Amino acid sequence: MKIIFSLLFCLTVFHASSQSKEAWITNKIDSLIGAKAIPGILVGTLSNGIKHYYAGGFAEVSKEQKFDSTTQIEIGSITKTFTAFIVSKVLAEKKIDDTAFIVTFLPDSVKRNHALSQIRFIQLLNHTAGFPKLPNNMGIPANFLQPYVNYNINHLYSYLIKAIPKKDGKVEYSNFGAGLAAVLAERISGKTYDQLLRENIAIPFNMKHTSLVADHSRPISLGYFNSQTAEYWDMNILKGAGAIKSDPMDMLTYLEYFLMHQQDEIVKDITTKTVSINAAIDIAKGWHIVNLPNKPPIDWHNGGTYGFSTFCAFNKKENNAVFIVINAFGKNDIADGLGMKIMAQILSSN
Repeated sequence: MKIIFSLLFCLTVFHASSQSKEAWITNKIDSLIGAKAIPGILVGTLSNGIKHYYAGGFAEVSKEQKFDSTTQIEIGSITKTFTAFIVSKVLAEKKIDDTAFIVTFLPDSVKRNHALSQIRFIQLLNHTAGFPKLPNNMGIPANFLQPYVNYNINHLYSYLIKAIPKKDGKVEYSNFGAGLAAVLAERISGKTYDQLLRENIAIPFNMKHTSLVADHSRPISLGYFNSQTAEYWDMNILKGAGAIKSDPMDMLTYLEYFLMHQQDEIVKDITTKTVSINAAIDIAKGWHIVNLPNKPPIDWHNGGTYGFSTFCAFNKKENNAVFIVINAFGKNDIADGLGMKIMAQILSSN
């Protein structure tokens, strides 16, 4: 997670009278591609029910294939917001409180590790369980472009048997914690994460092109790791941390669901502050919340794989949202900055 506290207070003021919002976004995309050597950018905005898409550069450079709203991409850690929804839904259906201890639902071999005895579900979802970003038994992959592919359920349990999580209750962003939350949802429900994703989000949200596997019969973006073509990640047992593939149209549909169902119990549950990092940043379940001066809170998350840098956000009070994808590794500062400026100044100036 990139904490973008500092950039929130150095955003330049957008003057709607000087140029249209559409022109500002288009010009910004073009300037970023030229200045930052970015293959391609797509920005999707949602404001009062109206969706717009803006793109520049290429989704696949060698073919000069452009981005559009149906181009498949990896969303990376935005997956964690899906996992939070799924876990909260499973717990609600099974009448399990989010303060329940996770060891109750883990194998006996893991339960014997008393260092895990006080960890609760909510702590996995708000990154206060004390787990590191990644477990120390990940190993070195044979293919560096697939860092998670060999990490299976046996590795996860082997790590948990010996793990000693921190007990300070502080936020420490953890891919492992989110992956473990998804495993627990599978164990409790008796369904795979893929099934839970389809039944709880893809179908009811009407997201037709969102799953764990890319559909190569449809337009698809290549991601780039520096100048090298990246592979779409197979995250194996840690899929709940970042394995979802989608497209910009589905992602705006996803954000629109949160705006249109603000009174839904699960939506309220996972977008409510659980812990604060500072006056500007709160952590919900899966989602982060930015508190800008004199503006309504913005719920957001970003994502990064070796091929993509993504950002999404929504503002419940002003009824707007944004999704951004850059098909290159390590461009989250650009995606985050552009996305937050659009949310805080461009869309809010309606």
